[in-house]
Amino acid sequence: MLSAFLWGCSGNKQAYLGKYYVNKNRPELFDFIFYKRYIAGTKLELRDDSTFYMETCAIKSYGKWKTDGRKIYLFSDTTFYKIDSFNYIPKYANRLKQQKKHIDTFHIKKKKLIRILKNPRTIDRLIKVK
Repeated sequence: MLSAFLWGCSGNKQAYLGKYYVNKNRPELFDFIFYKRYIAGTKLELRDDSTFYMETCAIKSYGKWKTDGRKIYLFSDTTFYKIDSFNYIPKYANRLKQQKKHIDTFHIKKKKLIRILKNPRTIDRLIKVK
């Protein structure tokens, strides 16, 4: 019980509150050459009540977030496709079920949050704007 309390308090949550977006205008050359891809249109909002809202070009997600001061962890409660009909196609609906078990992890680098996905190899580099 004590470890859960300390883990939740070990990062300064207030420092990370706000809205983050992909910097589409100026990708860093090394990352572009090395990773070859970015996730398009990612937006993330970290709220004071420990909830978050995340949106990519295809998916919206809501849930809870925590930090340990080095990383931010997103625990999705609700995830759905923006194109509503995809939510009912078994192939895509099964992916959403798997997403509920998945924890998104962002590395904290100054005012940037970086998420690297291995399959397919992509990178999210979110910059704090508010």
